[in-house]
Amino acid sequence: MSTVNSVDYAVIALYALLMVLVGIYVVRFNRGAAEYFRGGSRVPWLVAGLSCFMSGFSAWTFTGAAGVAYRAGIAATGLYIGNALSFLLGYFVFAKLWRRSRITTVMEYLSGRFNLATHQTFSWTTIAFQLFTSASTLYGLSLFVSSACGFPVTWTIVGAGALIIFYCVLGGLWAVVVSDFLQASILMPFCLVLGILSLVRVGGVTGLIHSLPPEMKTLHVSGEFGWIYIVAWTIMVSFGYNTSAMAQRYFSVDTEASARRVALLCCGLFFVGAFLWFIPPMAMRVVYPDLRTVWPSLSNPGEGAYAVASLTLLPHGLIGVMLAAMFSATMANLSAQFNLKSAILSKDLYQALLRKNAGDHELLIAGWVTTFFIGGTTIVI
Repeated sequence: MSTVNSVDYAVIALYALLMVLVGIYVVRFNRGAAEYFRGGSRVPWLVAGLSCFMSGFSAWTFTGAAGVAYRAGIAATGLYIGNALSFLLGYFVFAKLWRRSRITTVMEYLSGRFNLATHQTFSWTTIAFQLFTSASTLYGLSLFVSSACGFPVTWTIVGAGALIIFYCVLGGLWAVVVSDFLQASILMPFCLVLGILSLVRVGGVTGLIHSLPPEMKTLHVSGEFGWIYIVAWTIMVSFGYNTSAMAQRYFSVDTEASARRVALLCCGLFFVGAFLWFIPPMAMRVVYPDLRTVWPSLSNPGEGAYAVASLTLLPHGLIGVMLAAMFSATMANLSAQFNLKSAILSKDLYQALLRKNAGDHELLIAGWVTTFFIGGTTIVI
């Protein structure tokens, strides 16, 4: 198994530079709060769809979920097929309704549907809860990358968080969707290459199926990751994946038809990803039946299965792409959350409670400040 070297570090540095350039480039698109928080409803559906897809997962897919695939086999595939099916609900129901609402933040809907008290309650609780969710996501990425590269965890948190803050503050939703588009262009081809190499290593699809233990090829009705669990998971994500940051993608495009295309694209990509992402960790179960002997520093070595596959099968340079892909998955998720929470603070709290007559430019400045605040607080937590 290889280790990370200077070529891989150079790839990661080039990736970080690309994200910085995205933030600088899209500043020109933000003339006011409408552009900053929902792209002025001018975001192309393909860009919005890839951004929605990238925002739907994080490095957990390649750590925690990879650990599930390494340990439980096809159960991980079942979970992500559930993710794909949830976007069908978006295609048939949610996408067109969110686009029709013509709002700037998801919380604005609550005032019209219920009342201002409900609006404010959800705004405050969402900010408080998701700050800790975002912090745990950033920590998970940093713990993994620091283990692979030997970086200190704290400085990995600060570096990754600062990079996300930079392009989110400058570019708003445009920076989020454009960077997500580029990140998807890095992630999916890389996953395809690693999936093919993993199958070659274990003798193809037939060899993989034949070599896996029987319990990894069977789903029981109950128990851990059984059918009941997967159905419950699908019901849960069907609502989570069609609200919050995902809803922003639905009302950032030009028409209801475009919003439905966003949902359909996400459905297709998650369905493909359900198989593509989990072939490498299952192949590593065949190659390394006990990952504790390979990576003893991890408390749950199975969570390193995807990284082990990369370090075993890829040449230097592509190992750096693997780490950049880990960054891209989490950055997409966090940048979407930063922009969403900034919109809530600016529109639903600052304007609603303090400056009811705040103009578009004032709200744009509020967006810059609140994005920096949200990102900084996440890093501190």
